[in-house]
Amino acid sequence: MAMVTRGIVKTRSQAESYVKLGKVKIDGQIVTKPGYFVGSNSEISLSQEELYVSRAALKLASVARQLNLNFQDKIVLDVGSSTGGFTDYAIKHGAAKVIAVDVGTEQMHPNLRNNSKVELHEKTDIRNLSKPTQGVDIVLIDVSFISLKEVLPAVAGLVGKNTQIVAMCKPQFEAGMADINKGIIKNDTIRRKILSGFEDWVKKLFIIADKAESKVSGAKGNLEKFYLLKKRLK
Repeated sequence: MAMVTRGIVKTRSQAESYVKLGKVKIDGQIVTKPGYFVGSNSEISLSQEELYVSRAALKLASVARQLNLNFQDKIVLDVGSSTGGFTDYAIKHGAAKVIAVDVGTEQMHPNLRNNSKVELHEKTDIRNLSKPTQGVDIVLIDVSFISLKEVLPAVAGLVGKNTQIVAMCKPQFEAGMADINKGIIKNDTIRRKILSGFEDWVKKLFIIADKAESKVSGAKGNLEKFYLLKKRLK
């Protein structure tokens, strides 16, 4: 793909994601189809404010408008921050502070690690995090190799009734082994069954305010779904 060969982005999948989100212009015209022909003399431009540290940010960007997310001056808790895609998106859209939590270490992009708006907690399981001294307005969750069912109860104990929780559900980590083929959920019927089961569970603790399919697939092709949740009062 021309965007990769010209060094505008690092990978083909990243290029395809930006194109699908309508962030790429070729000769001044917005392009939304990855297979668009690009001449050798064509000018390719990508909005600078849309350059993020990881693919995760593009997933969040693809649903932010539909879920009516507003990060301006908000305190954000990023669970499973990793490289910092969600953190990056939140800061670039006005967040006052991001509390980034991850069980790993040395994963956060240097630009974010050195950002005064980021409070980084490495080698930290969200289930062991002390309640933030500042009230959290928005929680963003992107975890792998663990079910959201293991994470969300801990999150519920850290937030108030007005906190928005944006959880990205990865069906492959909510499924039983019989439903997974090399880490991928290929059967749409099985995927719907997994998501339905997750929704039945999550309603015990939270109100599902909205939900949206990610327009950017996972690295292996898994289709993820975002849920906008609010803590259910007892």
